[in-house]
Amino acid sequence: MKRITTLLFFCFTIALIVAGCGSKLDNEKWALDKKHNPLPDYVMGSPEKVQQTYMMAAKYPEVVAQVPCYCGCGVSDGHKSNLDCFIGQFGNDKAVTEWDSMGVA
Repeated sequence: MKRITTLLFFCFTIALIVAGCGSKLDNEKWALDKKHNPLPDYVMGSPEKVQQTYMMAAKYPEVVAQVPCYCGCGVSDGHKSNLDCFIGQFGNDKAVTEWDSMGVA
């Protein structure tokens, strides 16, 4: 009985944390800084969540770079992290100069 109570408490705690984090991201207004190249047509024609993910990758590249990519593009395209699926190249001041279409697929 103690294990069940502990497990339920743990699940409830995780649910609260996820709910709190999710609302913050949903309320954030996603927009690209002017330093980045505009999103290409293949991104703009995608669902809003895909567009937001591209913008998030541009805004927080060091965070997205910590997420491993498991789609197999590491072998074929040389991707090292999930960031490589969205951003092809950075210029000065971490400005996106080239987007990658892998994030749409």
